Amino acid sequence: MYLNHASTSPLNLYSLQKASDYLEVLKNEGDANWDYLQAISESLRSKIAQLIKVKSNEIAFVQNTSIGINLIIESIKWSPGDEILVLKNSFPALKYPLLYNRYGIKVIEVPLSGLKEAISSNTKLIALEWVNYFTGERIDLNEILTLKQKHSFYVLLDAIQGLGSAPLYPKHYAVDFLVCGASKWLMGPQGVGIMYIDENAYADLNIGFVGWLSCPWEGFTDFSNLPEPFPDARIFETGTKNYWGLSYLGGNLDILLDIGIENISLRVASLIDYLEEELPWVLQLTPKKQEQRAGILTFRLPNINSEKLYRTLEQEKIKTSLRNGYIRISPHFYNTFAELDTLIDVIKTSGRQYG
Repeated sequence: MYLNHASTSPLNLYSLQKASDYLEVLKNEGDANWDYLQAISESLRSKIAQLIKVKSNEIAFVQNTSIGINLIIESIKWSPGDEILVLKNSFPALKYPLLYNRYGIKVIEVPLSGLKEAISSNTKLIALEWVNYFTGERIDLNEILTLKQKHSFYVLLDAIQGLGSAPLYPKHYAVDFLVCGASKWLMGPQGVGIMYIDENAYADLNIGFVGWLSCPWEGFTDFSNLPEPFPDARIFETGTKNYWGLSYLGGNLDILLDIGIENISLRVASLIDYLEEELPWVLQLTPKKQEQRAGILTFRLPNINSEKLYRTLEQEKIKTSLRNGYIRISPHFYNTFAELDTLIDVIKTSGRQYG
């Protein structure tokens, strides 16, 4: 039983076939036709844009969340005295590029409750985990929008722990930059991610990352006249893409869009609700209100060590995560209530056994 989508998703047969179709072309033809490759990336770009309701040319494909964050940090026009705010307890993928920026920009870690008071005239960027990797708490982006309407700063959103399990429309909240690896709630694979750059924010950036595929080529028979680079997020796609990964992710987007992200969100919420109802006695970190969470439930038992419970779940072939002394459960839309019943039985039995 797989309940660990906050870590990485298992591969599904539908999307594997999409990726296999691409490999079949390589096997038979070797050098895949450029139009065919473009169709893979542009079809996926359109689907991602549909999922988060933005323009296709505001989407770029990157290798992972960390690369996307680094690209944004390297492209913002920093000035002396600028500061970055980042929430405490954010996942290291978000914090490392900020803390070790090469511009000497001061990074201030603040709790969510202290974010408003920490904003000053020096605040250039606020970097946020939309859904916290550990507690599963989801940020109210309406509150961030209100703060942005009163102050001048960029918003960088790490969406990897929610995008695919809950609706997210960055333009509704004036989010300037969004990064998201595909391996979790977008259902994989690893080594592929997306980056959204609002077209107005793009106009303010320093563009220091340009490659030969940052441009609108129509063919590769004449290199005497070089096209100008894309004037948008696509400029960051500097070289050959991971077309196997893009093909696979394209299959996932077919599934997500066909079901509908609103329906998926309701389904995931109902699974978490069910766990809470059946396990009211566990020590739960995740907020109980649906609007304050996405697909993560983090808890521990009052009477046994979480590592012991984690090993028991592993022995029962129930895949979860052990994080900071807590068990993290993260089901997706295809998980069933019958599966959760099995999980619940193991947890209850463990609680009685070691209580």
